[in-house]
Amino acid sequence: MKKTILAIASLLCGTLLMAQTEFDAQKLLNPDITGTARYMSMAGAFGALGGDASAIKDNPGGLAIYRTSELTGTANLLFQNSNSTWNGTGSSDNLLNNRFNNFSYIIASPTFRSQSENTGLLSSNWSFSYNRLKSFDRNSTIKAVNSGSSITNYMAYFTGNLKSADLSITDTHYPYDDIYSLPWISIIGKQSNLIGETVTAGTSSWASILNQGKTVTPSFSIQETGSIDEYSIGWAGNFSNELFIGLTGNLQSVNYSLNSQYMEYFGNGGGMTLSNSLSTTGVGVNMNLGAIYRPVDILRLGLAVHSPTVFGLSDSNSANMDYYLSATNNGNFDTPIASNTYLLSTPWKINASAAIILGQKGLISGEYDVSFNKNSYFMDKTYSTHNYTEENSGIPTMLQNVQTFKFGAEYKYTPNLALRVGFANISAGTNPNADLLLQPYTTRTDVQYFLNNNTNFYTVGLGYREAGWFIDLAYINKYQNETFFAYNTNKLTKLNPSLVPVIPANVNTFSNNIIITFGLKF
Repeated sequence: MKKTILAIASLLCGTLLMAQTEFDAQKLLNPDITGTARYMSMAGAFGALGGDASAIKDNPGGLAIYRTSELTGTANLLFQNSNSTWNGTGSSDNLLNNRFNNFSYIIASPTFRSQSENTGLLSSNWSFSYNRLKSFDRNSTIKAVNSGSSITNYMAYFTGNLKSADLSITDTHYPYDDIYSLPWISIIGKQSNLIGETVTAGTSSWASILNQGKTVTPSFSIQETGSIDEYSIGWAGNFSNELFIGLTGNLQSVNYSLNSQYMEYFGNGGGMTLSNSLSTTGVGVNMNLGAIYRPVDILRLGLAVHSPTVFGLSDSNSANMDYYLSATNNGNFDTPIASNTYLLSTPWKINASAAIILGQKGLISGEYDVSFNKNSYFMDKTYSTHNYTEENSGIPTMLQNVQTFKFGAEYKYTPNLALRVGFANISAGTNPNADLLLQPYTTRTDVQYFLNNNTNFYTVGLGYREAGWFIDLAYINKYQNETFFAYNTNKLTKLNPSLVPVIPANVNTFSNNIIITFGLKF
C-alpha cells in the first residue's frame, strides 16, 4: 500500500506548485556583455557606433550604418576560476568550455538615388541574428570549518508549529502532497531525524537534534549551466547619412540548470548531505527601438529603448537527502519532482551612448545602460499577479536597478589592422541587505542564495580586414564579486538570540574568454 501511494504521488508532483523568489527573477535580469570579438574587445561600447552584428541588440539603429551585406559567426572559449573564502577557509573551482556567441546575416539594401541625391532614405537594411545574451555556466565550491550555525536550526525554524504526524510518511499519508501547508524543507528535516518535536500544552515546537554550542564543518558546491539566447529580425534605415533608425523583434529562450550539494559534518559525529536539482526553461518576446544621430562627422549620439520581455517559464525541482546520525539512525531518500509554470515580466531598459570618430585612425566610445529591475513582476498563466503578491512586493526591496557603464577605443595601426581596448562596470543587482524569504508552503529545498555585488570587464583585441572578409580576436577578463549565504538566519536569530547566525562567504569568479569572429562582406 505504501509503495502504491509513493508511486501515485511521484506522478502527481509533476503538477505541484513551487514558489518563485526574487532571486529567481534576478538571475534572468542581470545583463552580461557577450557578442562578436570586435564588440567584446571594446567592452560592448557600440551603442553610438553600429556597423557590428552584436551592436544591433543594444541599439538597432546601428544596423543602418552598414554599407555592404555581411555574414558573421563567433566562437568563445571560456577558462573560469571561482575562489571563495568562508569563515577563514579558502576554496576554488574551475571550468573550461566553449560555445558560440553570435551568428548574423546582414542584408544592406541601398535605395536608388542619383549621385547628386544624398537626402531621404538612402538605405534599408535587414538583419537576421542569433546572440547569446547571457551564459550561466559556473562551478563553485565553498567550504568552512568550525561553524556555530547549522542548517538543522533553519529546518526547525521553518517548521514552526507543524505537528509530527503531518510531516510523517505513513501508509495513508504522504506529506509531499500537501503543498499548501507543508514545506518540503520541513518534511525532509523530519524524515531524516535532523529536527525533533517538543509538544507543550498541545502546541508543537521544533529544534535541531544537535546540542547547543555544537560546531559543524559545512561545505557547498554548485554546478550551473545554460544560457539566455536571442533570435532577432531587424530593420533599419539610413536617412541622409545623419539619422539612423532601427527596430528589432526578438525571441529569447531560457535554459538554466542548477545542481548543488550542501554538506555538514557534525562535531559530535555524523553528518548530512542535501542535494538539489533545479531547472528553468522558457521563451520570451520583446522589441527594441533605437537611433543614431550624426550632427557632425566627428560625433555620433545613440539612444535605444528596450521593451519589457514577457517570459513564459517552467520550473522543476527535486532533492536528495543522505544522513548519518548513528549506525541505527541513517538513510538516503529522494523527494518527488515538483514543477510549475508561470510568467515573468522584465523591466524597460534604456541605452544612451556617444562616440568620437578620429578620422580614419580610430575612435573613442562610451555607453550607459539602465535596467529598471525593481519594476519586474511575476504572473500566473492567466496574467494575474494575485498568487505572487509576496514575491512581487519583495522585488523592489530585494533587487536594485542595474546600471552599466561601457568604454571602448579602437586605433587603426594600419588601414587593415586595428587594436582595441575596453572597460565596463555592471552595478550590483541585489540590495546589500537582501535575504531569501521562502513561502511557508514552498517545495523548494535549495535555500542558499548569492548577493550580486558588482561585475567588471577588462578587454583587449585586434582585427584584420580585407575588402571581402575580416577576422577579429578578443580577450576578456570578467570579474564578478558575490556574497554567499548557505541559508537565511535573520528571523531565526531574532526569535532565538542564543543561536549563532550563519556567516556569509565571499565569492570571486574570474572568467577569461578568448573570442574569435570571422566574417564575409559582399
